[in-house]
Amino acid sequence: MMSMSGEGGEALGALDPRCINAIASELQRSWPGSATLSPNRLGLGTTLDRHHAFIAAVQGLCDRGLLAYEALLIGIGGPEVRDAALTARGRALLQNNLVRAAA
Repeated sequence: MMSMSGEGGEALGALDPRCINAIASELQRSWPGSATLSPNRLGLGTTLDRHHAFIAAVQGLCDRGLLAYEALLIGIGGPEVRDAALTARGRALLQNNLVRAAA
């Protein structure tokens, strides 16, 4: 599982690593802009369990100061996060984790 160390110190291990990696990868690509995220757009699936994991990952990243977003919409098509962007801290910490995961 992915964990964060150093400056942040808070573990991301309780969050779904597949969701964290998908969110971080998408937002790294859109840096310094923002993106609209959903489990379906990120290839995470459309089951209720995947929706819950996605929402938990978004909330966990936001609670840790790594992600900011304008709106979280939950509708019949599933959850969608609008205008999501990594914070500078989030970009640095998650980029390091993505590099480590790829090694």
